[in-house]
Amino acid sequence: MTLNFELRTLDWRRASLVVAAVLAALVVAGCGGGDDDDDSNTRSNASPTSAGVTGKGSPQSQIGKKINETEVPEELADGTRIGKADAKVTIEMFEDFGCPHCLEFTANLEPMLMKDYVATGKVALDYRFFALRQLTAGAAIAAVCAAEQDKFWPYHRELFIAQAEANEKKGPALTEAFAAGNLRKIAADVGLDTTSYDACLASDRPAALVSGDVRKANELSLPGTPWFVVNGEAMAPPETTGDLRKLLDGLLR
Repeated sequence: MTLNFELRTLDWRRASLVVAAVLAALVVAGCGGGDDDDDSNTRSNASPTSAGVTGKGSPQSQIGKKINETEVPEELADGTRIGKADAKVTIEMFEDFGCPHCLEFTANLEPMLMKDYVATGKVALDYRFFALRQLTAGAAIAAVCAAEQDKFWPYHRELFIAQAEANEKKGPALTEAFAAGNLRKIAADVGLDTTSYDACLASDRPAALVSGDVRKANELSLPGTPWFVVNGEAMAPPETTGDLRKLLDGLLR
């Protein structure tokens, strides 16, 4: 697998304007909730496995299936962070839900990372939002509101599956998948309280958090997505599971 990283040249002020505009649109669309506030907001798209939790959906794309089968130790999640508090290695992952190379990483390297390093307490992951497009800023804002209810990781799973389905033409185009109404549907499907989700969208919190992450990425001069900050050191993520193991094992010695 070869990851060609997307270059990002927009500054955080422009990104903040994009984020604010998207938040306003999401609030208008999201607060008109209808009958979908019934027991649908208690459903979960996940089922427990020996090493964590997998998705319960039925993706049609090959990449979507791989992401759906990833075992995620959700009991170790705290907002956008997953892993034990005393993990020796912390990886900040700067990603965009619409980035195809982030999708490749999520499907091909993240399963091993979750199972062998996060679930075992060795590594903690902290997702950072590096969204500069209006479309993906909306998904990032919605994911912040999922994180407030400790549902970020199942929501993260569904957003990347939506990208995989769109890329392989097995589902709606990303413009539809990341539209406000569908983002709200995903929120209900993964078990969010949609009333609290709507209240989150109506607040300043999600836009501020996303803008803050974009600002940090620019302060670090990160050139693209996906990008890692590992124990404070910025680097491109390894391209193979073997290289990722070599990196992590070296840091864990």
